[in-house]
Amino acid sequence: MAALIQTASSVLRYRGGLGQWAWAIHRAAGLGVLAFLLLHIFDIFLVLFGPALFNELLFLYKGALMRVMEVFLLFGLLYHAINGLHVIVADFFPVLASRRLARNLFYVQLLTLVVIFVPAAFYMMYTLPLEQAGQNAALSLIVTLGVLAIPTGVVLIFSLWPTSRNAKIDMDASKGNYEDSLARIVASRKHRAMTRTELNIWLFMRVSGFLLIFLALGHFFLMHFIYGVEIMDFGFIAQRWVDPVGGWFWRAYALGLLFFALTHGVLGARYSIEDYIHNRAVRIILLVGAFLTWLALTVMGGLVIFTFYPSV
Repeated sequence: MAALIQTASSVLRYRGGLGQWAWAIHRAAGLGVLAFLLLHIFDIFLVLFGPALFNELLFLYKGALMRVMEVFLLFGLLYHAINGLHVIVADFFPVLASRRLARNLFYVQLLTLVVIFVPAAFYMMYTLPLEQAGQNAALSLIVTLGVLAIPTGVVLIFSLWPTSRNAKIDMDASKGNYEDSLARIVASRKHRAMTRTELNIWLFMRVSGFLLIFLALGHFFLMHFIYGVEIMDFGFIAQRWVDPVGGWFWRAYALGLLFFALTHGVLGARYSIEDYIHNRAVRIILLVGAFLTWLALTVMGGLVIFTFYPSV
């Protein structure tokens, strides 16, 4: 949460154009998905305590409000995946990072996002149970367009907002005085050489990000468009995981999703913490907290994957 607030505060004070907003929404979407992931790992961990407690908790996922939150989650997953794929490809093929081509590709990304998101989000809201305003086309359309309108509105409002502390840098850059602007930016922050550890983290983020396009979106697609959230309960999970044919596959899938998604998310939060938390003591506390959270939830998820063998 601290990283998200600091990221938003810094973004809204700076005017970096289309590229800045593409990056800002990417980071905010990633932090939002991470927040949901932490909650999801915790609730799945509760299957170890039996069907009564687990099934009782699932009411959180089956209400209209949670369905709206899952539409936001869908937006975050899609945007982070599509933009992340662009980042990955541009890292290995720098020609795609040129200003003009990157701008055109971003418009392609937005079109792809809208084409996938609008029908998917509409379907998610429309298939709510009838007693929760299900099969309501007007409500489904309002929620779908509302989710798209929020980031669009933020970009438009703050793009027109008067500049403040970075006005001098922006003004110089807009006049073509890029050398002086770059000198100010470089002088305003400390740089350090990339170590082998940092290089490995950078590579892991690219590899795991690519894998998560299939793992995370595949999981979301199965749960919301094939099975349906309404049928999920203790018995559903138990039946899949103890199946003599497919059980090993679902456990391996869950293990890959747990490790890559959680590690990718926590390392992404680390970037935000190091970028925007300048108090050394606070930064260390948050980094240690992020590591302990990663460790605790990895252990919790691992316990479920390796020890959950109920009789069905």
